[in-house]
Amino acid sequence: MKTMSKAIAATGVAAVLALAGCSSSTETDSGATTLMLAVEASAGDPLADMLLAFADEVQKELGDQVSVEVQTGGAIGDEEAVLQGLRAGAIDVAAVSGSVANLDPTFGIMDMPFLFTDRDTVSGFLDGPFGDELSESLVSTVGARVLGFGENGFRQITNSKRPIVTSADLAGLKIRVPGNPARVALFEALGAAPTQIDIGEAYLALDQGVLDGQENPLKVIDAFSFYEKQRYLSMTSHIYSPVYLTVNEDTWQGLSPEVQQGLEKAATAAAAASRTAGAEADEQLIAKFEGAGVQVNEADVNQLSEAVSGVRDEIAAGIPGDFADRVLAEYRQ
Repeated sequence: MKTMSKAIAATGVAAVLALAGCSSSTETDSGATTLMLAVEASAGDPLADMLLAFADEVQKELGDQVSVEVQTGGAIGDEEAVLQGLRAGAIDVAAVSGSVANLDPTFGIMDMPFLFTDRDTVSGFLDGPFGDELSESLVSTVGARVLGFGENGFRQITNSKRPIVTSADLAGLKIRVPGNPARVALFEALGAAPTQIDIGEAYLALDQGVLDGQENPLKVIDAFSFYEKQRYLSMTSHIYSPVYLTVNEDTWQGLSPEVQQGLEKAATAAAAASRTAGAEADEQLIAKFEGAGVQVNEADVNQLSEAVSGVRDEIAAGIPGDFADRVLAEYRQ
């Protein structure tokens, strides 16, 4: 058996990197390839669901040519650990989201608030030349490429205090944000008190009042049951978060053209399923949350967008080259 992955047993970046250094590829007469797949989240979360769908599609496309080992639910560690494992070659394929921008500033474009207004616009962006540029950038910065863009979703705000219509309603609210400087800057500009807490600890923090609220796509709000501790859901759609299905570049270059083609087909199918599931779930989830006693309201998106225009400028300034300028010229006319 030819093993492109490394036997990862435990948690944290150090363990991942240590294991990356002590594994090697081997071959048997079968010529089969084993790939290690990893994601921070568990089944039910959009990232994990896309990775699991990809694993199923790989088996359909390639049969016994490729076998996959899937690590979910934080077995490797948080998303930063997964990315470090991907970068080191300890992980072959990973489903990741916003933390990519911490390693490749070009992906900061997806943290640009109020850049996209609907899913069709997002699809045109990700499936066109701009999406290709993102993948090419990741190869040069991280040593990985994007096989497919799935959907984490448009991010909405929940909280326990009041409906959010304008930025004034966010004043002083302790809102959980991921470890992402652009997201911190966004909520500071809106007058909130952004608080960086691991997503796995957010439910307890909401329950204990350490946090007033959080911001996530609806499927994530459901997967982590945040709605159980929140009275208000405000539809802000302030950022669209993709799922990036990524493959280590050394792994990729070591695969036969036939296997590469099979993985590309599997990624395309998984990405399509991810986006379809996201679109179909939103309406159902709003009804579910309302049934649980959550009050849902539409935010004044124009006012919120104007309030964070300076954040867009800051993000654009941190993106190499003219990529941000070209994107803004097309999507923020």
